[in-house]
This record gives sequence, structure tokens and C-alpha cells, in this order.
Amino acid sequence: MYKVAVIRNWFLPISETFIYSELVNLNRFTPIVCCKKVLNLEQFPFDPIFKYKGKEELCEILRKEKVDFIHARFGLTGADLLSVKQALGIPMLTSFHGFDLPTNVKSMKKYKGNLEILFKEGDAFTVTSNNMKKILVDFGCPKNKLFVHHSGINIDRFAFRNSEFPEDGVVTILSVGRLVQKKGMEDLINAFSKVYAQDKNVRLRIVGDGKLRHTLQKQVKQLNLDKVVTFVGALSHPDVIHEMHQAHVFALASTTAKDGNQEGIPNVLKEALATGLPVVSTLHAGIPELVRNEQSGLLVPERDTDAMAHALLQLIRNPDQWHKMAKKGRKTIKRSFNTETQINELEHIYDLVINGLDNEGKE
Repeated sequence: MYKVAVIRNWFLPISETFIYSELVNLNRFTPIVCCKKVLNLEQFPFDPIFKYKGKEELCEILRKEKVDFIHARFGLTGADLLSVKQALGIPMLTSFHGFDLPTNVKSMKKYKGNLEILFKEGDAFTVTSNNMKKILVDFGCPKNKLFVHHSGINIDRFAFRNSEFPEDGVVTILSVGRLVQKKGMEDLINAFSKVYAQDKNVRLRIVGDGKLRHTLQKQVKQLNLDKVVTFVGALSHPDVIHEMHQAHVFALASTTAKDGNQEGIPNVLKEALATGLPVVSTLHAGIPELVRNEQSGLLVPERDTDAMAHALLQLIRNPDQWHKMAKKGRKTIKRSFNTETQINELEHIYDLVINGLDNEGKE
């Protein structure tokens, strides 16, 4: 088998289950992990993991392990590893995931002018949506090196459950995501306050943590929503699934942050659809490539809290729509976003990277 070095500065932030899923489900390639810092190993057990401090040490590891090619997770990592790729004379695939897009002002500064070199010397690139593909092409990435590759989820881990209208009449809206600007939690809370003004039998549960937690809690208090909005904090993946099975509607108000940071296609939306939750989200980045408006969920413009509130009320008041949306959402995940299908596609990309590209871009 060919050996691939999956390189990520930190292995592995709790939000990056998609990287772990791809890593442990490879069939035809032998992966090793190289990183500068190890964290959350109890949730993401893997062996072997090699820690390195500098590029010379990394080169020694890759030579000793006889690695055939590099899979750099995130564009910034790929740009940083160009000298390693050149020193070893091996191919490199770089995967972009969202915050590393050149539309993000902070990320663009960190590239320090190396993005153009990465596009020229990197062997291949993946993005998680057609929206991201367009962005990279606009910034100079050759189409023949670029693949749209969706991260998949293990659908067997997400028991399908028809969301039924609760006997006590209290509808739980769930949102899961880091408490950062691009997740749009501020907008969701404002939209929820408008829903609550019209229907007191609603509750909002927010799962996740981040630098905006205190600000968001203050917002909730100012809106007098303390008793109906719950900040659950960060949870393990099994506990997130449990929350989904207890909820009735899923909401994610993703938005483009002030610095240009945006989503790819949020995995949490795939998970919500897999469990049978009708979703309300935004016309943001690659989300419309996953959620079909009026079919598996409802989509509204970014930061339009009136439209978000209207969509939530539409679902709450029409529970007869839930089952139809749930079936459509589950079918979409099973067909196009399941782990088995996506691993096969990733390994096909690996084949092309090793053997040289003959590609017109993959949708």
C-alpha cells in the first residue's frame, strides 16, 4: 500500500471529526499523522502519530517512514510545507476547509504571498463545495488541479428518528457550533426572540463553546430569554447526537464574518439531516448544495433575522412538514454525503495525485 502523511498542526480540534473520519476509514492507503501538538486523543485515538517542531525534523520523519505523498489539511499548512515537499520530491494534496480561504483577510495575511506559489507547485487541491471551488479559481488555482470533495459522515451512527410534535407542545430548537462570528449565533438568538414573542412554547438549546460565549449570554439576558435559551457548552460527539434526537428543529444561522471567514458545508447540518431533523439555515457558502430549500429544510438570507424567525415559525406551526423533510434529508446524506462514498472518492483523488493528474476538475 502507498503511505500518506496526513499533516495538521494540531491533532485534533474537537470540531474536526471529519478529518478523523477520513483518516481512520481509508482502505487502500496507509496513513500516518504528523503534527506539532496532540490534543483530544481520547476522542480521536490514532497510531502512529509523529510530533515535530520544525521542517527538518518533519523531513526526517517522512524519509524514515518512507512516505509516498503528503495530505496537508488546510491551505495554510500546505503553503507552509512547500519546502518539505520540494526537499523530499514527493507529491502533495492540500485540502481547503473554510477559514483558510483567501477571502478571509486574516488567512490571506498569513499566506505571506505564498498562495500563488502553492497553487503553482502543489499537485492537487480539494475544497468542500462548488462555492469554495469558484473562490480558489478566482484567486488563481488551476481548475485541472482542483476537486470538490465533500466530507462524509458515517450514517450508521445517526439513528433516523421522525421528529414528532411534542405532547406538551413545547418545541425545542437546537443549534450546534463554535461560538464564533461565522456561526451566526447572535443572529439566531435575535430571530429566536421574535419567535418567542409569538409563541411561548419554544426553547433554544445552543451546543458549543467559543470566545463569544459571554457576549451571547449577555445578549440572552438583555432579551429576557434566560429561562428559555440554554447554553449547553461543548459536548462529545455521542452527546451531540443525543441532543439531536431530543430536538424537534435544527437551526444554523451561518454568515460571512467581518474578516471574510466563511463555512464550507457544515458537517453538523449533515448530521442533523441524517438524524431526521428539519433544518433552518442560511443561503451561505456551500449550504445550498446540501440543504434543498422547501425540501429538506428552509433557507433564508444571511443575517436576515426576520426571515429566520419566519422560517422557524413556519416549521413550528406546520409539523406535518417535518416527516417529508426528514425523509428527503436522510436520503440526501445517504446518497451523496456518506463516509463510504466519500472515502472512495478521496482514494481516487489520492490515486491521481500519485500517478499524475489527468483531470478537468471534479464536481
